[in-house]
Amino acid sequence: KTNFDMGYSSTDYYSFGAADGELDYYFFYGDTIADIISQYTALTGRCPLPQLWTLGYHQSRWGYSSQQEVLDLAQNFIDNDLPCDVIHMDIDYMDNYKVFTVDKNRFPDLTALSDILHQKGIRLVTIIDPGTKVENGYHMYEEGIKNNYFAQTPDGEVYENVVWPGDSVFPDYTSSIVRNWWGSQTKFLLDQGISGIWNDMNEPASFHGPLPDDVVFPGDDMPRQHKEVHNVFGHLMAKATYEGLKQRDGRRPFVITRACYAGTQKYSTAWTGDNHSIWAHLQMAIPQLCNLGMSGMSFVGTDVGGFGSDCTKELMCRWVEVGCFSPLFRNHSAIGTRYQEPWRFDQETVDIYRKAAQLRYHLIPYYYDLFFTGEKTGLPIMRSLVLHYEKDEVAKECNTEFLAGPNLLAAPVVTQGDRKKMVYLPAGTWYDYWTGEKISGDQGQWILRDAPLDTCPLYVKAGAVLPVWPKQNYVGEKDTNQVLMLEVYPGEGSWDHFQDDGESFAYRDGVYNQYHCELKDGKLTVSCVHDGYEKHYQRVQVHCLGKTFEAELKDGACCVEL
Repeated sequence: KTNFDMGYSSTDYYSFGAADGELDYYFFYGDTIADIISQYTALTGRCPLPQLWTLGYHQSRWGYSSQQEVLDLAQNFIDNDLPCDVIHMDIDYMDNYKVFTVDKNRFPDLTALSDILHQKGIRLVTIIDPGTKVENGYHMYEEGIKNNYFAQTPDGEVYENVVWPGDSVFPDYTSSIVRNWWGSQTKFLLDQGISGIWNDMNEPASFHGPLPDDVVFPGDDMPRQHKEVHNVFGHLMAKATYEGLKQRDGRRPFVITRACYAGTQKYSTAWTGDNHSIWAHLQMAIPQLCNLGMSGMSFVGTDVGGFGSDCTKELMCRWVEVGCFSPLFRNHSAIGTRYQEPWRFDQETVDIYRKAAQLRYHLIPYYYDLFFTGEKTGLPIMRSLVLHYEKDEVAKECNTEFLAGPNLLAAPVVTQGDRKKMVYLPAGTWYDYWTGEKISGDQGQWILRDAPLDTCPLYVKAGAVLPVWPKQNYVGEKDTNQVLMLEVYPGEGSWDHFQDDGESFAYRDGVYNQYHCELKDGKLTVSCVHDGYEKHYQRVQVHCLGKTFEAELKDGACCVEL
């Protein structure tokens, strides 16, 4: 257990320390915040490039309780022309909440369900908890007991507590043998068409209070007490899941976790836990996600609309205008609360939701590029203004807006009833994404922007080159490998765009194309500077403030006069 005292005891100093044992100190020096993040993630690890579909929209709820309900859910997205790539299934799909099982009464044919959804462009992600049901005849329990895979009491008995399945035991993820065993169980889900795994309750959580400090995790060769293991329990579960999926599927694993630690970004995306449908938690989402990003966790999100409590129409509309820019874009809510699918409100909500979701899909190539370069630099996707404007005193404490990469500034409304937004623009030239209005200043400035319920104020940096997609309702619905679509904004700037298969690890062996885009003196030049992927763009389509230009890519290069 570690304590951080950030000016609480005295404003003269910060202090930190751990309850037991010695501390190892790592000191990072750099001229910029970006330098520090790069060094920190070089030590702890960086977020690997995700599969393209994971950047789409995710729909979840505790719980969708039957196969037909999931099918109806998918059809509603299609009927309402709402983009969706993923449906998450909470604990109700399991047989009596036993991990790596399926309730055959509620979900008689999970493979068929996966196949039907896949034909519609939608994938399934299933939840898995660490708490393993105590039940004779249950394979996970019997294998774990036989091989001493579970945590123990100080007297050497298997430790039990209560979670969703009732009496439960807890895997010892500190053991590589147990992690390999746990990871091998993912084949059960993969064989039924499941595309990713969502790890929950992995603090570890239990219903009869936290695990006592003296619970023992035997490990491979060095037993450790729970007080030593607690902070890395979720991290090691994510590692086990990631490596299990990678070994058995081969594609980039999609893992989501509730509990994590420094370095978990190597294995898993994360969300901020069980928030509530209240305005304070929407407001909190921006600094939470930006701080996670600067802590190395790039692929993160909050439950859009809030998990607990009942979401209102206005709150949902404003939350999706934040969620569509979050790296992980997932709507999730709790059993017993109001359903949060947009059609549960009214048509206006559906229309506003569609506008935000379609914007996200439009920008997926830009986000994918940010992930591609982020694996090399460690820089996050969603960024506090201070990351790029360190000497700007307003940027240092601006928690009501954020940057998506270096070129987009989103200033969502996060206060109930507001229909205008005070937007802070750092020094330089910016363009209003919706109107094309040009706003320049030698120093930072506040502007008052109209922000009706369907609008999130959005600004683009001069000189920006944004790769975009045409409208589509799921990743892969349309062939995007023929035409490179770019939105550009007058000024000077450059961008590197990446093209690969969107799912394998081949990019690490150079199997990708890299297109360098240079904007200068009213001309945009595009050239392929790395040719490693079999598919190539044939044309470039450029959109600049209402005008469209097209050019053929000859030998991977072209020049467009704007």
